[in-house]
Amino acid sequence: MWTSTKKTTTRTTKSKPKPTSLFLLLCLLTLCPLQQAVAAQATINGTTYISLDTIAAKLGMGTSWLKSGERLQLKSKWTTLDFSLHKRWLTLNGERIYLGMSIASNRGQLMISKRDYDTTIRPLLTPTQFQPVPKLYRIVIDPGHGGKDPGAQNTHLGVNEKTLTLDVAKRLKRKLESYGYKVELTRETDKFISLSSRPAYANRVDADLFVSIHFNAVGDSSVSGVETYAMTPPYLPSTSSSKLTASARKSYPGNKNDPWNTLAAYFIQSAMVRELGADDRGLKRARFAVLKDLNCPGILVEGGFLSNSAEARRLKTTAGREKLADALVEGILLYQKKLNLLRGRG
Repeated sequence: MWTSTKKTTTRTTKSKPKPTSLFLLLCLLTLCPLQQAVAAQATINGTTYISLDTIAAKLGMGTSWLKSGERLQLKSKWTTLDFSLHKRWLTLNGERIYLGMSIASNRGQLMISKRDYDTTIRPLLTPTQFQPVPKLYRIVIDPGHGGKDPGAQNTHLGVNEKTLTLDVAKRLKRKLESYGYKVELTRETDKFISLSSRPAYANRVDADLFVSIHFNAVGDSSVSGVETYAMTPPYLPSTSSSKLTASARKSYPGNKNDPWNTLAAYFIQSAMVRELGADDRGLKRARFAVLKDLNCPGILVEGGFLSNSAEARRLKTTAGREKLADALVEGILLYQKKLNLLRGRG
């Protein structure tokens, strides 16, 4: 401060903002990139998660809350993804797809595990990121059970799994051959075949796709619907488990085709639900013996519940089994179409 006899002027020197204050100011002005990075990715219970907002931005999708803080929808012109907090599944255009880890929340944002994003969402929505694209010509169909192993049964209606799977497999074989595919069965008669020999056969004939056919049965006769299994990716629990077991902490030969396992399973499950009008029990994950050692993409379908009277009666009829075979053909053709598009031949 200084003074004069003619005019008094006061000058005060302002202190410079402290570095911390300046940083906070810059954060507010720029939406704080550091804060954005924290929100985009987080570690929850030892698992790396990515925010669904970040995924939406990557995929060019809009987001909207169906229920604030609990249910989020990602949407584009052709695709709708719905997620619910604490659920181990999502829906893609209304069809259920199971995840390894539950949807979590971090700072008000819903998050999906990075492994689920990489092994489920990316193969389904951005399959162009995976190379090489497999060919599809030789298909091995595996009728479940056989011989001394009848599989699921409905003794009241006189149906068993081993007979139905073989019948549907033969129908599927004829239909696929009419489209020019080379098709082989792991068994053509009512005989017992070990689980390990089934993928071994597919590997021996250099199959491009393996489809194992099964039917369900449970104690509750009201349960119905169809489901399709793909090999569980490494370091994720299977659908029937919530914990990482020792078997989950390793990679199997079947995991080499994880993106194509997922894509094939999605198209086949979608076709069964649509063509059969069946309850959608979802695309699920399992480390089944017939899937673990495959050198080609492979899936296992459960075409209905023999413990459910209505479904068992339908499958007992020739028309019911024919319709199931048609649905499986439709799913395989859709998978073929996607492969052709990815190779630029669609």
